[in-house]
Amino acid sequence: MRRKKSVLAVALGFSLVAGIAPVGHIGSAGAVVEWTLTEDAVSLGLTGVSPHVERTGNADRVFRSDMVPSGTAVSLCSDAGSCTSETLNTGGGPVSDFTVAQTATGLRAYFKKIDLASNTQAVYSAACSDANCLSFGAATLASTGMQVSKDAKAWGVPDPVRMPDGRIRIYIVESPSLSSSCPEKVASYISSDGISFTKESGWRLEGGFVDTEVLRAKDGEWVMVMADGPGCGDRVQKLYMSTSNDGLTWAKPQRISGSDLSRLDPTGYEVSANVFRIYYATSSSPNSNNYTIKRGTIAIKQSSSGVAVTGGKNKSAKTTITCVKGKTTKKVTGVNPKCPSGFKKK
Repeated sequence: MRRKKSVLAVALGFSLVAGIAPVGHIGSAGAVVEWTLTEDAVSLGLTGVSPHVERTGNADRVFRSDMVPSGTAVSLCSDAGSCTSETLNTGGGPVSDFTVAQTATGLRAYFKKIDLASNTQAVYSAACSDANCLSFGAATLASTGMQVSKDAKAWGVPDPVRMPDGRIRIYIVESPSLSSSCPEKVASYISSDGISFTKESGWRLEGGFVDTEVLRAKDGEWVMVMADGPGCGDRVQKLYMSTSNDGLTWAKPQRISGSDLSRLDPTGYEVSANVFRIYYATSSSPNSNNYTIKRGTIAIKQSSSGVAVTGGKNKSAKTTITCVKGKTTKKVTGVNPKCPSGFKKK
């Protein structure tokens, strides 16, 4: 079975604010921000888990693992929340944990697939056959390191990310030991062509964090949303945010959702400076198999003194500038700080 991610589902129109969180590398003196997380007032009518969203024109294409022959259901959803079903042609049996990334060799689909003949589950990729990746070609094993027994627990849910230099990094949950109820660690694999991957040393996250989704990957500025594992803490999965300068070393995750609901499977994209649209699965019971896809918004709290998400390289000194837009004033801290879109340096 796949390891589920965790995502937000708060009372309609209610906003949760994370505690003040240092951003940038662990131990760095980067900017300080507060994140807010708000559920959007839409009813999508979608079920399933492990969603992945791709912005297409004026709508969002939402892939998700659901009980359909292809293993992955697809819907095109308007900004108003009206969703129309589409069909995914896998060309060779069901797939799950479906995602898409633009690689040096073109648009590729990434997914988990079970091989009954070898009794394994593994991460594969395939070249998309159309611009929307609603069909794809022959599947290629990403790495033997991302192939385990089909019965392995606390493993999987790959998140492929195009890096600033064009390479592809896959973040994935692994559990070297199942001796605890919160065993999950996040590993990463790197590829120059998006097809053949090599494992990177060390762990990106430890302590039971699962199912990462990188929302921004820029030089010196990385933003990630994730969940804690279903066996961690009070056993109700919650959303967390973290930042990094290089995508390898991440700041201590900051919780941004409560325990009133199970919140799983974040996916999203940046809609404007420091504002991210996310989709996620949620359930009223942590032991339920009935999950509903919701939509929400993560943003930096407007009153936060620092609007720079990361502070640049640790080796360099950081400075603070003042940015203005009409009557609004914000301070940005970092190495060679720049004002966000629409703001001018005072």
